[in-house]
Amino acid sequence: MENNQIIIVALIVVIVALLVGMVAMMAPSFQKKDTTLNFKGDSKFNEGDSIKFVLTDVDGSVIAGQTVNVTITNKDNSKDYHSAETDENGVAKLKLDKDVGKYTVTITYGGNDKYNGCNATKKITIEEKAEEDTSSSSTASSTPSAYAYKSDGTPMYSQAEVDRYMYNKYGSVNYHVGSNGYVDMDEPGFDDAGHWVGY
Repeated sequence: MENNQIIIVALIVVIVALLVGMVAMMAPSFQKKDTTLNFKGDSKFNEGDSIKFVLTDVDGSVIAGQTVNVTITNKDNSKDYHSAETDENGVAKLKLDKDVGKYTVTITYGGNDKYNGCNATKKITIEEKAEEDTSSSSTASSTPSAYAYKSDGTPMYSQAEVDRYMYNKYGSVNYHVGSNGYVDMDEPGFDDAGHWVGY
């Protein structure tokens, strides 16, 4: 009788252990998700630019609020260590305060109780930032464009200037600015150029 009880207890223990194991295998919530780090953009940067990367899980969902470690290695194998945190879009960025040259950037996510860690590596080139030519743009912006032209080609820069010019020259007359930018007369007795031709 006692042997039967021992066998029954042993069977119950084995069955319970099997059930616990099956539940653990079937419940995905008990398993950590794999993750991926991907660089955004190409491999060429100007001095002072930022490098960006995105952290996602195996389903492609972004992972926010996580720290990513960044190692930047130069051509002499000297390493700099940094970290960046992912935003609500899973994107982290780091300003490249480096001289012109070629570098290897390694990004590493250590994982947590929900996610497994991952890493990625990319070779980048930092180029000298081109100087902006402000001379031509400042010259262009300091010279306003003409609103209309007098018959001799002199520019006028506003409707008020055109009104003043026409009033001083012809008095109160009807006119309009033509598609070519010159003032055309609409007054009887004048041609378009403002010459008196009579009635």
